[in-house]
Amino acid sequence: MLDAQPRMHRLLALSGIGGALEFFDFVIFLFLASEISANFFPPDTPAWVADVQTLGIFAAGYVFRPLGGIVMAHVGDRYGRKRVFLFSILLMALSTFGIALVPNYAQIGWLAPLSLLLLRSLQGAAIGGEAPGAWTFVSEHVPARNLALACAFMSASLIAGVLLASLVTMAAQSAFTPAAMLDYGWRVPFAVAGSLGLLGAILRHWLSETPVFLRARAERHRSEPLPLAVVLRSHRAALCISVAATWTLSAVVIVTTLMTPFILQRQYGFEPGASLALSAFGIPFLCVGALFAGVMSDRFGIGLYLMLASLPFAAANLLFYSDLAPENGHTQLLLALASFFNGIVGVNACLMVRAFPSNVRFTGISLAYNVAFAISGGLTPVAMASIFPTEPMVHVYYLLLIATGIGILGAYVTRNPGVIRYGQGRDEKPLPAKAVH
Repeated sequence: MLDAQPRMHRLLALSGIGGALEFFDFVIFLFLASEISANFFPPDTPAWVADVQTLGIFAAGYVFRPLGGIVMAHVGDRYGRKRVFLFSILLMALSTFGIALVPNYAQIGWLAPLSLLLLRSLQGAAIGGEAPGAWTFVSEHVPARNLALACAFMSASLIAGVLLASLVTMAAQSAFTPAAMLDYGWRVPFAVAGSLGLLGAILRHWLSETPVFLRARAERHRSEPLPLAVVLRSHRAALCISVAATWTLSAVVIVTTLMTPFILQRQYGFEPGASLALSAFGIPFLCVGALFAGVMSDRFGIGLYLMLASLPFAAANLLFYSDLAPENGHTQLLLALASFFNGIVGVNACLMVRAFPSNVRFTGISLAYNVAFAISGGLTPVAMASIFPTEPMVHVYYLLLIATGIGILGAYVTRNPGVIRYGQGRDEKPLPAKAVH
């Protein structure tokens, strides 16, 4: 289990709470997609067109992730992980507050969706530095024997932000009538999210810089090239591994967590409140599954676990979605099972941490993660909303394809362990100067 030192537990707790709060800020948009559609587009717009437009603005957050992520990663690799860790959550909190205050279409016309698009883009830039920064920060503080579990803990913390978003949205829906929720109640969760984001920034202020970065900075040479140039020239295999790990991670998070309320309402006839409740119910099981994946990966190896767990992951999701209906009494049991095995992606971050040396780790992870997530996260919601009318089970087919990809990825890193030879926890030494160039 994790190192028993109280200081280590405190660091993980503060990092995890901050990550959950920032991800909460980012995903609350999707849970209020119906209210946003009604407020930011002309009233005569067909429902499915408004859905696609709203999800397109949601996707804009993913499009701007690479730019924000790469800039923050450069700062993180050159000047310190902690600075970026603090700045990203401040930017997220302020842009989320902005969404709570932006006027709607009836008040300012097309400036409303354009303003929303701008604020959503700022959210995307902020989240671009969050997950790579969190995984890098935590992995450089923990012992090597706990690396997969620590990364899985941070992944679970980020996903817990989705649970918080679900609970706040459900609370708002209970507190306001449907008419009031549509009129102004939808703004309250964004205001709450922004406030909690500021709390996360205060918590992160108390964190210390990683010992791995401090050693690397002490031995850095002025002639070292830009981290991005080093990654593109010398770590292409690591980029490919990290893109594959991110694509599978993003697919599972988007389809089985972020889009769950939308899918349940549109495809299976669930009421909004019931769909949010069911989505929230599955998230704790996903977090537990991620921690289990971390423990097993630390003990038996990441590649082996990914290979073996990809099979029950596919079977559990196929079983859940094939027999899903509001009147079924065993829906929660099947969801708990599927969510637990969805936690397989909790260790994908450890693959990325171990693929890059400390000198360029933040940049390498950020480039691969944000580019892959921008494409996957930007296209998946819009594509599914467009395909659902003709192929209602497209989300299931996509998850089965992802299960195959997870198994192949696990087999590859098992047969080629050299591709994930870095990432030795807090005792990792910086590369010699010649190896950096």
